Amino acid sequence: MAFFEWDEKLSTGIPVIDEQHRKLVSFVNQLHEAMLQRRGKEVLGGIIDGLAKYTVYHFATEEKAFAAHGYEDAPGHIKAHKALLARVEEIALKHARGELTVTSETLNFLIEWVGTHIMKDDMRYVPLLKGKEIAV
Repeated sequence: MAFFEWDEKLSTGIPVIDEQHRKLVSFVNQLHEAMLQRRGKEVLGGIIDGLAKYTVYHFATEEKAFAAHGYEDAPGHIKAHKALLARVEEIALKHARGELTVTSETLNFLIEWVGTHIMKDDMRYVPLLKGKEIAV
């Protein structure tokens, strides 16, 4: 059983976005599994680095869609993206410097971030973007 289960309430109904959200959930689960197995810093660092890079990619996808389809709340959503990305990058940097071990607190932050951002922020753009072409 996965640590963080994908749930249909996380689904936006936008295939490209849902696929990317599933990948973000997968990173959280990989991180949890590596932590449980007490795998080395390199393995955990690789997962954290992958999560940070994929987050940049995912946010860019959303932001291109906002621009292409005139999403009115884009400035606020992009501001949330920047804050979340800064936090993920901070986690990656601290881990790389040996200042952070991956703990349940880190995992809980990531679950809260992914779940809340999808269910609160991302669901606001669904009425505008659902059924439209989303470029990656």
